[in-house]
Amino acid sequence: MDMARISATSDIVFKYLFGSRSSTGLLLSFINIVQRHAGMEPFTALEIVNPLGEREYASAKQTVIDIKARAADGRLVNVEVQVRTQAEYGERSLYYWAKSYTEQLLEGQEYRRLMPVVSVSILNFNLFPDKVPFRSTFQLTEMTHPDVLLTDDCVMHYLELPKLPENDHSELVEWLYALKHLDEREGPMMVLLKKNHSLQELAERYHRFEKDSEARMAYDDRMKFLHDQASLIGQAKREGLEEGREEGWREGLQEGLQEGRQVGLAEGARQKALEIARGLLSSGLPRDQIAALTNLDEEDLSGLPTA
Repeated sequence: MDMARISATSDIVFKYLFGSRSSTGLLLSFINIVQRHAGMEPFTALEIVNPLGEREYASAKQTVIDIKARAADGRLVNVEVQVRTQAEYGERSLYYWAKSYTEQLLEGQEYRRLMPVVSVSILNFNLFPDKVPFRSTFQLTEMTHPDVLLTDDCVMHYLELPKLPENDHSELVEWLYALKHLDEREGPMMVLLKKNHSLQELAERYHRFEKDSEARMAYDDRMKFLHDQASLIGQAKREGLEEGREEGWREGLQEGLQEGRQVGLAEGARQKALEIARGLLSSGLPRDQIAALTNLDEEDLSGLPTA
């Protein structure tokens, strides 16, 4: 693998960059930029609840490699990066937010003990329509009076990387641009590093990951697991499609045979009725009475010889 192309937006690399105790300052800087960009109160301090040890790497088979932190005022923060498109990511992110919120209470404890939960989702795909900007924030508001909150305990930030504006030089855009281009050693990335000390620290951690054989092995395992998972899902979809086509063909054949039988029986009954009608015509019975007796219409009878 070309290690110069290691993606910083891979979940396992992202946790290496932001998820250890030694990177708490970086995480705090990034989260506060997100909060300020949304016009919300920044945090004074953070403690990472599930830190990645200096010589410890996340399991390649984990489906969620997120970062959980607690602020000095008790607020909780969840950060996740997701590179693969997920049609139900909105529901998934809400589920994980709700899980973090409800797990705060033990049985019998009062609701007033619940602290706000802030979730940050960094997405390498577009979750919302183009009219929604790259950074969107959701809260529980009243539909006709969006300034009225049910509670301020729910804050959900979404950062869609493909929507990054080209001529926006805000701090948040620069951080997200850096995450996408940490593997670059020249051009705009070098300009950013020269003027932003926090991004310099981020780049240094990224380069340590590149040189860390165990970290790179974990990255390779993670990528292989995700590729295998995608292949299995693709194969299952193809097999399901083929099975559906075969089942549809069988059902179509059965329906065709059944329809053929019904048509055949109907035609047989019609021919029998015409045979009876011929006999009745030869006996001199009026056509209207024959039509009533045989359920044939005038067009059917008109082609029969007159007695």
